[in-house]
Amino acid sequence: MNNNWLRLSLFAICWWGSVAFAPSTSVSKRISTSSSTSLYGVRSAVRRARDSLLSKDRTDKDLKDGIAFFYDRSSKLWEDVWGEHMHHGYYIPEDRTDHVQAQIDLIDEVLKWAEVDDKNPPKSVVDVGCGIGGSSRHIAKKYDCKAQGITLSPYQANRGNELAKEQGVSDKASFQVADALNMPFDDSSFDLVWSLESGEHMPDKTKFVNELMRVAAPGGRVIIV
Repeated sequence: MNNNWLRLSLFAICWWGSVAFAPSTSVSKRISTSSSTSLYGVRSAVRRARDSLLSKDRTDKDLKDGIAFFYDRSSKLWEDVWGEHMHHGYYIPEDRTDHVQAQIDLIDEVLKWAEVDDKNPPKSVVDVGCGIGGSSRHIAKKYDCKAQGITLSPYQANRGNELAKEQGVSDKASFQVADALNMPFDDSSFDLVWSLESGEHMPDKTKFVNELMRVAAPGGRVIIV
């Protein structure tokens, strides 16, 4: 576990450092051996480094590409460290060491706080910034409801669907690549809109919240943690 945390920290520091400061050939070494992917990674890093040094704002496409690039290449390591729930846990009492259960308890405590329970269960859920879909699958199992997760990372969406199939909930939980600021859903589509530890990454917070409200059904719940 300690080695995984060290590898994860170094990966994150090195990746963000290369993006912000150094158009280095080491970028291509950390991505796939595909020449086209490596070339794209180097060019993207060079462009972002140049824009950072010149204080130039990134385009929406640059930002989304960078996020997808990072999580496509780091999510396997995140899963090794965190498990299927890529978020913090509920540590009451403080000395508990069952980290996976603490992560599940965090989901359940948030649902309890929002008064989501068996008497008022959700029927349709969207998990915005879903990671590899741990929250979606847990909620789908807990309430026997439909859950859809969205992420910018193709790897995360594919892994989420793999785990749904492995856990026997592929008929309830599904995952796709989509932008949280421009979701591909109709108005009033979900009675539970869930976003756990992803809102802080959104570049336009107002647009993010407006989009969550747009897809929430009348009388539904929007939960942002």
